Amino acid sequence: METIRVRLRFLSHPHVCGIVLPAQLFQKLDLRPRQRITVMLGKKEIVATVLQDQRNPDSNIVKVTSLMRTELGIPHGGLISLKREGDALRIGPSIGIVTTGLRRDPRMPIGQRTSFFHKLLQAQEGKGVFYFIFSPHDVDWNNHRVNAWFLRRTKSGGYVWRRLTTAIPDVVYDRIPSRSAEKHEAVKAFKYKLANYPHIPVFNQGFFNKWRIHQLLYPNPEVNQHIPETYTSPNLQTLRNLLRKYPIVYLKPKNGSLGYGIIKVTRQAKGYDVSYHTGSGNVKRFFSKLSSLYQHVFRTRRISSYLAQQGIPLLTFHGRPFDFRVHLHKNQLNEWVVSCTAAKVAGSGSVTTHVRTGGTVIPGDDLLRHLFGKQHAMVMDRVKEASIRLASAIEQAKAMELGELGLDIGIDTRGHVWMFEANSKPGRSIFKHARLKQADKESRKLLVDYSCYLANF
Repeated sequence: METIRVRLRFLSHPHVCGIVLPAQLFQKLDLRPRQRITVMLGKKEIVATVLQDQRNPDSNIVKVTSLMRTELGIPHGGLISLKREGDALRIGPSIGIVTTGLRRDPRMPIGQRTSFFHKLLQAQEGKGVFYFIFSPHDVDWNNHRVNAWFLRRTKSGGYVWRRLTTAIPDVVYDRIPSRSAEKHEAVKAFKYKLANYPHIPVFNQGFFNKWRIHQLLYPNPEVNQHIPETYTSPNLQTLRNLLRKYPIVYLKPKNGSLGYGIIKVTRQAKGYDVSYHTGSGNVKRFFSKLSSLYQHVFRTRRISSYLAQQGIPLLTFHGRPFDFRVHLHKNQLNEWVVSCTAAKVAGSGSVTTHVRTGGTVIPGDDLLRHLFGKQHAMVMDRVKEASIRLASAIEQAKAMELGELGLDIGIDTRGHVWMFEANSKPGRSIFKHARLKQADKESRKLLVDYSCYLANF
């Protein structure tokens, strides 16, 4: 049955568990006055009496009694959706973002990450959803409730954080912030409970392992043309063989992020250059023997935690190599769409294009227009088309719900498209660029849209 947008209000009636509907909604929802029906919010349900609003038969205002609000844990009124599903009437959708590090400070409930989640929750505007953040500690599994932080509009037009008790949500978006946080006992216990709780879709669970993604995609004829040759736990002979085939080879941590730990090895006429970034800056050294270079690199690094990957001769902008961060989302039709394509131009002497090592973010269209003129749209379409095929292949191979992905995509000097990395928890630093503010807004709205799809609203 169709989803119906309504305005939800509350009646001060502590003794009756009821929901008051205008006459025009009775037929749409296949209801009759004074009918008793199961009403659901997220994973909480009660039996309520359906009453008819005699005064406003044609409005879209729905009222619930204070008893029903308390029993169900309805957090607030306003624009929301109703849906008849079988023998039940659903109110929602209810979307929860799970993370760690929450505290009871109404000014900064997630500490330094408060602004990040403030922006995420702003995407609820006009969407008609209950949208909140919570931590694994906040769930009462026995009573199907969760203590959560909501971002609410004030009468003056600003925002305020409110901590409210509500139902366990229809759908959960996993924003556990790090691999180390995932190892906490509370997080592991929460994920175990969630996996065994009926009918709660969870999307973007966990972090990707670079080698595992390579193993999944390299045998796939649909996308393997975009995957560089890669080996795990590279010994000296593996590195030597790769450098015979390719002038540049990258050594990358399997579980790295933000470019940390990446090492660039370049074949020269009489030896090899090695480049990497440390806390104090970019380092570049020359070795006449590959064995000496190998010993230097893995003197303090575990070989088993590294990959060796074919280096790609990237296109350059003002003499500096660049790649793209392609931010993809599933929409409300469960289709992959590209919300943003930002070019990352390497900093002077940097091994990677990451901003933290001096890289610069430029809107992808701007950079391609500068390089290709009227052909820029065709090149961008190739990048987007490859990215969507790669996202679909990752989702299919991982056999898990994915609502967003960040892909690091490069174009080589022959115009071929390559994927270097896939991120299940993509950062949003590219959206700080003034020209990408609209893409930022679109990206956050798509997270809500896909959540609505998973919640069947």
